[in-house]
Amino acid sequence: MENYAAVIFAGAIGLMFLGLGLPLANNKVPPNRWYGYRVSRYQFEDDEVWYVINRRGGTHMVLAGIVFVAYAAFSALFIGNPGAQTALSIIFLFPLFGFLGYEVYWSIREARRLAREKGLTENPREE
Repeated sequence: MENYAAVIFAGAIGLMFLGLGLPLANNKVPPNRWYGYRVSRYQFEDDEVWYVINRRGGTHMVLAGIVFVAYAAFSALFIGNPGAQTALSIIFLFPLFGFLGYEVYWSIREARRLAREKGLTENPREE
């Protein structure tokens, strides 16, 4: 298993991001409590806010999925080298957490901006 660690890890995450991101990017997911980018209460107060946040978030998930699948393909070049697979798995965590952090940050800011534009927030300076 350790000979395939980076390939399996990056590939599985990439395929998951592709599978979850495509419906969001194509506005196929209506507002709900179970699936989608739900980082702001404003997403439940206005459908347009929901769809804007989820469309961009889904698009980013698809792009990240493509990058992660490509990373898995690159990691396949090192099958048979457990040390390289372990190192690649650890290195993979940095872009994964960076991507997730950026997406949460962007989603919160964008939801608040849209809420201000639509008059959904009581505090015009809420950021």
